[in-house]
Amino acid sequence: MKGWQVVFERGVLFAVFIAMLCVPNPALLYGSEDSLQEVMEGYESPQKLFAPQEISPQNPNQNSNKDGADSIAHKHTQQNSQGISPRDMKLPKLPDWIYSTAIIESSFNDGSFKKGLGTLLKNGLYITSSEVIYNGRITPAKIYVKMQDDFNENMMCVAQLSIKAIDLNSGLVLLKVAKFVDSYCQMRPAKSYYQDRIYKHFGVDIFASNVWIKPHTEAYYPYLSNDFVFIEQSLKLNKFATYYDFEKRREQVYGFEVEQDSYEEFTYGRAFYDKNGVFLGIMSRAGVGYLPVFINRNVIQDFLCDVQEKEIINEDFVRSACKRLGSKRERFFTDMKGHTSFY
Repeated sequence: MKGWQVVFERGVLFAVFIAMLCVPNPALLYGSEDSLQEVMEGYESPQKLFAPQEISPQNPNQNSNKDGADSIAHKHTQQNSQGISPRDMKLPKLPDWIYSTAIIESSFNDGSFKKGLGTLLKNGLYITSSEVIYNGRITPAKIYVKMQDDFNENMMCVAQLSIKAIDLNSGLVLLKVAKFVDSYCQMRPAKSYYQDRIYKHFGVDIFASNVWIKPHTEAYYPYLSNDFVFIEQSLKLNKFATYYDFEKRREQVYGFEVEQDSYEEFTYGRAFYDKNGVFLGIMSRAGVGYLPVFINRNVIQDFLCDVQEKEIINEDFVRSACKRLGSKRERFFTDMKGHTSFY
């Protein structure tokens, strides 16, 4: 009878162990899959693990005193029991445009693959370089976008995109969210909390200014670090990039040339901003050149206004911005017909 009792007790322990394995660990849930409140409720800040101990000014050597150490440990234990709200868990302060930056990954039916950067606008629109999307005469079979936000440094998949318009002359592409995905680029039926927050808070206003950029301007841009997160870097815009406009019969400035040591894996599609975070332009390759160049924001504004006028998109923020530009709107590559494709 005793042997059967031992077997029964072991069976109960094994069943409890299996049940524990089957219960999902909330620490492993992503903010992209559930609301922040549900995922983070009751969590204590990991920053507290690295918080310096408080030292009394009257007794700077208290760390070496056992009673002092016990007192500090007791105080931290009390703080830990109270916990810290997830809203108090802040990553280092970075410019908002860091979180407007996306990694665009394009795969083609011929097996080729391209990736670069893109910039989130409003209403699920992205602007990027045609070099990230166009591959000869082939358009991508799938386009995915990955981003990070100010709550989580991890780069996560946020959407599958579709092409709205592509202009090879200006080297620009306008993309639109087509399907929502989870953190691993698998389809999901609706936006997650994480995605919704990014779209609402980090869309860049590329119409914020249309003033021509002066030479020697310090331009700030996102750089992908060794930790696979975006950090801030800068360069000087010195030499104008121009082409000859046969209709206007003059040289037309459309951006800036950059030093070749600025070319990196994620050169194409990278956006630039001034010291105040105002959008300046992106890196691409215009149809008149062979090397990456800085495409001025005026070219991008003209491109978006053109897409709106052709009713490819119906966005109030583009329509009102183009109306405000009025006669200040500049036209580019108008002497090169038939190179803009719309979808």
